[in-house]
Amino acid sequence: MLLKKFDENKKALMQIGREAIAESRRLGLPISAKDLENEAKDCAEHEKEERTLTAMRR
Repeated sequence: MLLKKFDENKKALMQIGREAIAESRRLGLPISAKDLENEAKDCAEHEKEERTLTAMRR
């Protein structure tokens, strides 16, 4: 139960971070190197998940 709640909270916080970065870009604010690094990791993980799902469907 606690692990499930932790996972839900983690996903929610990641979504908040994505929205904050997007809003910063819209406003023309600088984005920290750490935020850019986290965004790149998130994109890489998402692409990896997509490739895995595609391979499983075949």
